[in-house]
Amino acid sequence: MVLWDRIKKNMDGGIDKVMRVSKVISERTRIEASVARLLIDKGSLEIKEERAYKKLGERVYFLWEQKSHGVMKDQDVLQALQEITGVREDIASIKLTIQKISLGEEEA
Repeated sequence: MVLWDRIKKNMDGGIDKVMRVSKVISERTRIEASVARLLIDKGSLEIKEERAYKKLGERVYFLWEQKSHGVMKDQDVLQALQEITGVREDIASIKLTIQKISLGEEEA
């Protein structure tokens, strides 16, 4: 009976250890998946930012060719600058969220 009790005790301990490890792996996988989704969102925002920069540059160049002195008063230029500012804020927010999730400070 003593041998059987030791085997049962070791099996129970092994099962507990496997359960703990599987919980840790599951949590880490969930965190990694959340970070991956956020990185994809960040990438799409960076593409949007690049397009806004291109639009801004094209408009400023067009106004420069026209010898316009009111570049900063142009509605398209102001709109592009506002769009860039908004996208930059969104990117910064996503970066902060990624950092917090990676450190375990925020739920994924």
